[in-house]
Amino acid sequence: MGNNMKKILFVCAENAGRSQMAEAFFNRYAQEKGLNWIAESYGTIPAKEVNPRIIEAMREKGIDLISAKPRRFVPEKIREYERVVSFGCLVKTAFNPDVQKRIEEWHIDDPSDKSLEEIKKIRDDVENKVVNLIKSL
Repeated sequence: MGNNMKKILFVCAENAGRSQMAEAFFNRYAQEKGLNWIAESYGTIPAKEVNPRIIEAMREKGIDLISAKPRRFVPEKIREYERVVSFGCLVKTAFNPDVQKRIEEWHIDDPSDKSLEEIKKIRDDVENKVVNLIKSL
């Protein structure tokens, strides 16, 4: 990864669903477009594993998350990121106003207790938001 690579952060509570999907979609599309961006994802309270139904839903899109592991977000690292996307679990007030301005909230249902069919809809929502985000970069 070049030093001039820009980073985007996707954060959700468990890093077991939405943020993992967003990271995977973002990195696939940014790479296809030759963009100088890379995504990472973390959770504020990481789960033990990525939701198996998420892995299954993403496999349909040709993305393999079998080796993905939920990771804990370290607030001090937020300075590394040009953009920060939260799925409703980053408390903006925990950050200074300069950082707060860079945090965008995506209101997408938590897939943790959803059926595979519902998860596929959530996956498609995440994918559409990522595609639109990439167009805006």
